[in-house]
Amino acid sequence: MKTYFKILIAAIFLFTANNIFALMQEEAFAPGEKLTYKLYYKSIMTGSVTAGIMTSETTYNPSNDSFILKLKGKTKGAFRWFFAADDEYESHVDSDMLPFFFKKRISEGSYTSSKDFSFNQEAGIISAKNNKSNKITNYTTDKEIQDILSSLYKIRNWDFDNIKMNEVYSINIFLDDSVYQIEFKYIGDKTIDTDLGEIACMMFKPKVITGGVFGEGEENPMTVYVSKDKNHLPIMAESDLAIGKARMELIKYEGLQHSFVIASK
Repeated sequence: MKTYFKILIAAIFLFTANNIFALMQEEAFAPGEKLTYKLYYKSIMTGSVTAGIMTSETTYNPSNDSFILKLKGKTKGAFRWFFAADDEYESHVDSDMLPFFFKKRISEGSYTSSKDFSFNQEAGIISAKNNKSNKITNYTTDKEIQDILSSLYKIRNWDFDNIKMNEVYSINIFLDDSVYQIEFKYIGDKTIDTDLGEIACMMFKPKVITGGVFGEGEENPMTVYVSKDKNHLPIMAESDLAIGKARMELIKYEGLQHSFVIASK
């Protein structure tokens, strides 16, 4: 009987391990990946200052064959006097990179928000719970809708091998109470200089196609740089603001799925 149980346990372990390995092989990222970004702000009044730190982490849940994605952002230093923010996001996605649960905890100055979202992708229904009021609101949407965090990892899995100049990719994202279609236009390659070293990147310009406050077809004044390798890491994002400019840059990484080449500084 003991031998039987040993064989059964070994079989379960191997089956689970094989499933995890198969899932990992298909992704641009792997469980255990951790990325750290530094946020910068620049204006005539402030010069260039470090505005905050953002970290992302990926884990795997073998009980339901899903990824757990976490993102934390926090302003720091003197910039907190201008804008104090401590935000947390968490997304649970299935093997097709579709979210079934998403939560966000926002603390920005005097504003706070705590909401949980349950995605029924098959029925096209999103249930949003406001944890402060305990109010639940249901939204009817199209199928295969992403949350703001899962969309970043979904995009990383896109096939860029044969990408052409001005080629456009689109994705549907649910933000609070509406679905927005975001397009990303490829505008070329560039090797950029970072604190880590020189990194070969693809450049994209995002554009909001539909959705309330953004207007129709409004192009975001942002350029996103994605590593030109199988990891498809967001390396840097730069954007003009109403006052000044903002930049996000990768400063630390660990647990990458694929090899990552950085030229010496």
